[in-house]
Amino acid sequence: MFDIFYTLFRYKDKAQNEELGYYPEKVDVKAFPERRYLWTSRFFVVISCLSLCVSMILASVLCIMIPKKKSYIMPLQIDYKRYQVTRMEYSEYEAYAGNLVTESVLNDYIIKRYTIGDSFEELTHRYSDNEFLKLATSDDVWGEFEQTERPYFEAMQRQGVRRKVEVENSYPVSFNFWQVRFNTIDTIPGKEKPLISKWLASIRMTFNFSRYEDKDLGLKNPYGTNIVTYNLSYLGNNIKSVRK
Repeated sequence: MFDIFYTLFRYKDKAQNEELGYYPEKVDVKAFPERRYLWTSRFFVVISCLSLCVSMILASVLCIMIPKKKSYIMPLQIDYKRYQVTRMEYSEYEAYAGNLVTESVLNDYIIKRYTIGDSFEELTHRYSDNEFLKLATSDDVWGEFEQTERPYFEAMQRQGVRRKVEVENSYPVSFNFWQVRFNTIDTIPGKEKPLISKWLASIRMTFNFSRYEDKDLGLKNPYGTNIVTYNLSYLGNNIKSVRK
């Protein structure tokens, strides 16, 4: 390509004895056509080379952008509770119907398991055999609950402690394995400030929709929920310890 420029610009205009004056008496016009054609050809060669270079650049850019013909904006945020970088929630969120059902069932399970109301009879009835908590829990998990948590909750109710449960978030970790973050708000007699404790429940569960032949039991646990494993982690409370 550089040889073209060398060939075009190596020729020079012929020396002509020109005199500026009236045409055609005192002007030598023999060099005009040669000079005009020479510089016109040089101009078009330069323009053509620049156009070719720009076209090559644009073609290269298109080749690079072809694999990226679709681009998505992914806003991220830091979840300090789980210490993970997660996607920000969209204003329009799409979710599977099965996940929505599971989330609703788990939230109901957590609330019924840890709520302590004004009536001791209501508490014992909620923990009875033919109610949702017992029906939705496997024998191993329920046996552990009967030995550890239930006596403690019944003692708290007799002492006048009232507890409300607020579920913050329920999210799937893997197939049939979920985690639920929730807070328990305990109103303790003699204390003005309620005790707010944070918890994390790790639950593995299955569904068996045709589990019961009795229609009444099926209405209490319509999805045949079965909590296979249940682990609870304590995340702290709102009471700050004072060092002396």
